[in-house]
Formats: sequence, structure tokens, C-alpha cells
Amino acid sequence: MNKTLVLTLIGEDRPGLVELVSQLIAERQGQWLESQFSRLGGKFAGILRVSVPQEHGAELEKGLRALVGQGLRIVIEEGQQSAVEPSYPLQLRFVGMDRCGVVAEISEMLNRYGVSILSLNSHCSPAPMSSEVLFHADFDVQVPVSVSCERLSEALEALTPELMVDLELPEAV
Repeated sequence: MNKTLVLTLIGEDRPGLVELVSQLIAERQGQWLESQFSRLGGKFAGILRVSVPQEHGAELEKGLRALVGQGLRIVIEEGQQSAVEPSYPLQLRFVGMDRCGVVAEISEMLNRYGVSILSLNSHCSPAPMSSEVLFHADFDVQVPVSVSCERLSEALEALTPELMVDLELPEAV
């Protein structure tokens, strides 16, 4: 029987960090299931989900905790299956003038409709032909089937007129 672990990692960015963690997982017969990593402000940060045989779980956790001595902080949580409300996936893209609180406003509205954020990627860039800063955000979300795409779109568009919203159903695989 396998044990699922969810790991969060952060440390000074340097070559070899993913190799270090992946080797440790492979040596304990673990399987790398999914991950997301980024470099932000000179830091390496990420989250990953692994499956490891029950008999190697404690050994893997001990090995991961030992990486603290190599400049990598790791939080280890046991993954669980939870009851899921019927929902559908949606991709949201926002572009508009950057201002304080924009992510808080978007996330508050999503929460109001029971929308779960699966991933969020954002950045700021200079606006073409001006010195203003544009905010860009891509959200992958799960929307309860009780909330229509149109209703959610109207609510998000009402947040602010200077924030453009694009909603897209992911392409079928």
C-alpha cells in the first residue's frame, strides 16, 4: 500500500535542488506524481505530490527533513482524498492596471461563489506606450456546477471596469 505526501519546499535558488529531492524520492521507491516550482525573488519555491510505499514513508520523511542542512526548508503533509462537490474546470485570465488589493478582490469574489483555485500565476509588466504597470493573472479553478459560467463572468467583470476578464473552458483531452 502506498502513502501520498504533499511537500512544500523553499530555499535559496541554486542548480541541483530538484535533483536532490527527486533522487531522495527515487531511492525510497517513491513516485513523483505532480509538481509546480518557481523562482521568485532569488528563492526556489515549490509544491509536489509523491506516492511512496508505506514501508519507506518514514525513511523518506526523515531524508527530506535532513535537507534543511543543505539550505532547503520542507513542509511535509500526508495527502488525503476528500469528498468533492460536482464542479467543472475553468481558466480565468485577468489583465488591467495594477493596484493594491486586486488579488484580494478577485479571490474574495471567487470564494463568494465557492470556486476553488487550483493554480494562480501572475506578473506585472509595463503597459505599451505608457509608464503604467499592467497586472496579469491566470487562474485555473474548479467551479461548482450550481454556478453558471455566465453568472461568474458577470460578477468578476463587475469588480472593476479597468480589469478585463476572459473565461475559458479548458480544451477536452
